[in-house]
Amino acid sequence: MSIIKKIQASKNNEITISNSVKQISYGEHNIILINHPTCQAAVSLQGAHLLYWQPSGEKTPIIWLSEEALFKKQTPIRGGIPICWPWFGKNGDPMHGFARIVDWQLVSHKETADGIDLVLHLQSNEQTKKYWSKEFNLELSLHVGKTCSAELSSQGDFEATTALHSYFGVTDITSVVVSDLGQEYIERLAKENRPKVDGQMTFNQEVDRIYTQPENITLIKDANRTIKLTHINHSDIVTWNPWIEKAKATQDLADDSYHHFVCVETCRINKPIKSNSQQKTSYGLKIEIVK
Repeated sequence: MSIIKKIQASKNNEITISNSVKQISYGEHNIILINHPTCQAAVSLQGAHLLYWQPSGEKTPIIWLSEEALFKKQTPIRGGIPICWPWFGKNGDPMHGFARIVDWQLVSHKETADGIDLVLHLQSNEQTKKYWSKEFNLELSLHVGKTCSAELSSQGDFEATTALHSYFGVTDITSVVVSDLGQEYIERLAKENRPKVDGQMTFNQEVDRIYTQPENITLIKDANRTIKLTHINHSDIVTWNPWIEKAKATQDLADDSYHHFVCVETCRINKPIKSNSQQKTSYGLKIEIVK
C-alpha cells in the first residue's frame, strides 16, 4: 500500500471537521485529510506542510510525497511543500529553518464547491525561541481544489529568507522540461548541467540551482501533462533533483525516487522578506494543470 493510501486509511484520533475534511493522526503527526469532489489532499500540522494534492481526473498527485517520508516529531517530511523559514539552506540551524519542524495551528477552514480553504498560524513561542529570538506571526493561506495555491504571510520586525520547497510529481525526470525560469542563475554544484536553451532546465544529472531573475510564470512539461506555476512576489526560483547517488544516500528517499519528482521552489532568497509589526508581507504561488 502506498504511503498516501496509508494516510487516507488512518482512523487514528479521527475528528470530523466538515463534510470533506477530517483530522487524523499518522505516525507522530496530526494531519488534516481532505477528500473533496475536486481533489484529494492532506496537510500535516507540523510545518503547515501540504503533503500531497491530486485534483480529480489526474491519475497521480501533482504534489509528490516520498514513499519513505518520516512522520516523526521535529523531523522534516520529504516531499509535499515544506516551508523553509526564516532562513533558506545552511544559513542557520536547523537547515532550511524551523518552521517546517514545529506545530502550527489550524485557525480557519472553509468548504465550498470550488474546494477547501485553510488558514494555519504560527507565532513565536518557547519552542521557536530555541531557534530564533525574534517575535513573529506567520500565516499560511492554502487552497486546494482543481487548482492549488499557497500564500505565506509574515508580520514582525525582521528580515527572512524563505522558500515554498515544492515537490512536483512527474512520470520520468529525463523527459521533463522546466521553462520560463529566467536567464540568470547561481550554480550550487561543482559539475554544472548547462541549459541547452536559456531559461530552460532539463535533467541528466543532479541539479541544484537558484534562478535570480525569474519569470512570473513557470511551466513544468512532462510526458503526460503540463504544470503551470504562477509565482507571486517572489525573487528567486530554485530547481533541484538529487539524481542517482544522492537519492541512494538519502534515508527518506527510495533509490529510484529521483525519477518521479522535480523541485521547483518559489523563493525569497536574494531579496529577503522584510517584515514589520504594522502590516503583513506575503509571497506565494498558484499551481494548475494546463493542457
